[in-house]
Amino acid sequence: MVGVLEADELVEWDLRLTATCADDPQRLLRFLTGAVLACGGWVLSRSLPGSDTAEISFEFARGVSLEIYSMLIASGLELSRDAHISLTELCQCTKNLLATKGFDVARIRLFVYAAPLGSKEANDNQPQAGRR
Repeated sequence: MVGVLEADELVEWDLRLTATCADDPQRLLRFLTGAVLACGGWVLSRSLPGSDTAEISFEFARGVSLEIYSMLIASGLELSRDAHISLTELCQCTKNLLATKGFDVARIRLFVYAAPLGSKEANDNQPQAGRR
């Protein structure tokens, strides 16, 4: 039987990602939970530690890394530069080793901060009239 501490050591890809989002944190957590499950992932935990912060931890088979990355972008998250780099490395490495590593588990611990109203991130996510 594998203990909890030992299980943490077995995950080769354990990413800590940060992002901002103009959406309501509670609504975002509900969406991300459903989207992770739809991609075949497992939600380990989710919380709202503050009124403007959401945290979600989930695992998935590395073979669906690209789907997970796409889902995070489609959800309206503004991922940090480091988050983009980490996810790109995971997707590229998995693509190159799909036959041997496709079913290995990856874990993401995502911290989402609400973008302040009137900020560039919040305004970029809103549709604008006359924008072409």
